[in-house]
Amino acid sequence: MGKIHRLTPVVANQIAAGEVVERPASVIKELLENSLDAEATLIEVEIGEAGEHLEVRDSGVGMDAEDLPLAIERHSTSKLVCLDDLEHSRTLGVRGEALAAIASVSELNLWSRPRGSSQGHRLSVLFGDVGNVVPQAMNPGTRVRVSRLFDRQPGRFKALRTPAAEFGAIQLVVQQLAIGRADVQFRLTRGGRPALDTPGRGDYPAALLALFGREIASDLLPVHYEGEEGLQIRGYLAPAHRHRSNRHGQALYINGRWISNWLIRSAVEEAFRPQVPERRFPYFWLWLEIPLAQVDPNAHPAKAEVRLLRERAVRALTYRAVRETLEKQSQAPKWETHAEEPEPQVWGAASFEWSLPQVGRGEDNTPVLHRQFQDLVPLAQWRAKYIIAQGPQGLCLIDQHAAHERIYFERFKRQGRAITLSQPLLLPLSETLSGAEWATFCQHETDLRQWGFEVESLGGTTVAIRAVPGAFHDLRTHQGLLRTVLELLSGGEWAGGTSHPVSWAEEADYAMAACKAAIKANRPMSMVEMQSLLDDMSRAEDPRGCPHGRPTLIILTLEEVDRRFGRRG
Repeated sequence: MGKIHRLTPVVANQIAAGEVVERPASVIKELLENSLDAEATLIEVEIGEAGEHLEVRDSGVGMDAEDLPLAIERHSTSKLVCLDDLEHSRTLGVRGEALAAIASVSELNLWSRPRGSSQGHRLSVLFGDVGNVVPQAMNPGTRVRVSRLFDRQPGRFKALRTPAAEFGAIQLVVQQLAIGRADVQFRLTRGGRPALDTPGRGDYPAALLALFGREIASDLLPVHYEGEEGLQIRGYLAPAHRHRSNRHGQALYINGRWISNWLIRSAVEEAFRPQVPERRFPYFWLWLEIPLAQVDPNAHPAKAEVRLLRERAVRALTYRAVRETLEKQSQAPKWETHAEEPEPQVWGAASFEWSLPQVGRGEDNTPVLHRQFQDLVPLAQWRAKYIIAQGPQGLCLIDQHAAHERIYFERFKRQGRAITLSQPLLLPLSETLSGAEWATFCQHETDLRQWGFEVESLGGTTVAIRAVPGAFHDLRTHQGLLRTVLELLSGGEWAGGTSHPVSWAEEADYAMAACKAAIKANRPMSMVEMQSLLDDMSRAEDPRGCPHGRPTLIILTLEEVDRRFGRRG
């Protein structure tokens, strides 16, 4: 008897499922792409509270009774007929394996009714065992419900993360596809609670507003660039001072397909690099139109990657498009020589970049300890990174981040656990959280209350912030504070337990909290803010360096400047 034999279709499908279905988010991605290819204008995604079931409903063209059994067979598709079709296909699915793979590792129920038909049908599949097609009353479109995922693959089931983490991955998938198709309305719920809802009017800024909130959507920079041989780039960027601790605010689309391409993504981040701090990531959403003959969409089992014939040229074009857009938006540093003080500016706080207190408002009337800082007179800000000031000792360059970091470090040490005291806001602030941020908020709502936040849900993913931790009582704006704490919680930077995510008990952790809280480089400051920072430095116990050991200022004496200019005094 020979050693080689054919695998049964069920075993073959389960093996294939390992390539296509990695986790619940992979299931949702495949189902959503099918719905989009079916010309749906409304897609609803429902997730069980603990992830016990996944369901996608759409208003697409639907399938009749004869199509349902074929839909869950491997290599069956309505999108391709011959190999030549692959080079001209703009659909999101190309191989016809998704439903077969999903049905082999779960209990799958499939309902569908074609447009114009008076009757729908249902098909049930239990771990690859196909049932009968039965009539079903339903609205036009298709509905797919997946439950008991990986029940018969214990190794895969144990590899799943917590329900909150898996739901966060699902939210990211829905978010990326919703951005790519602003003409389709997406709704996502978990346990009956809404987590995401886009307008579906074809208005991309409106979709970004629904997903990322007004703080990001109000500052969008449009990108439109055309290169040679049909290459086109369009989309939106957020200004460089808007950034976050992960890449969840980024998306790339090639010919309408959401893809992951390290080379192109690195080109965009490289264009932002001089203006975005280390370990922070810019917001961008870019659509690349490339001739279909130059794209191979079949390079990855989950269709997450594509091969490009002229990848280096596309990378260079993307860098140029982003760089020119940022240069148009940016302004050269202005030397303020007029006598009248400009109006103080209120800046966003996506990464704890809060405005500084007014001059003379020392914390708890702290006495001046270092007169040399109080004697400094700010002249200008250089490259939105350094303060240029003059004083009795000479010309000084002050690192705005290091100096502010020192101020917060000493403040946190003094306040200690009193940071958790709640400080009510005179006027509540509203913020629209992203899907992932909303999931983190729901998971840590009790913790946030213990840490000094008072946050109330206003419906959907919009919340009202009525109180913040008392350490920030003297700040003129708290916009972005909650979002940044949620980033810390979801990014693994919080150690857990009862400690506070922005001020821990140990001195090293105070330094980390101060670094998070301090004003960052590439953030413009008014003359009032620069003077206030210098006044605060005069009250610091040790203003010479930040808690990580970097110097806060460099002094150029008149003698040294004269020597460099060849003067003899």
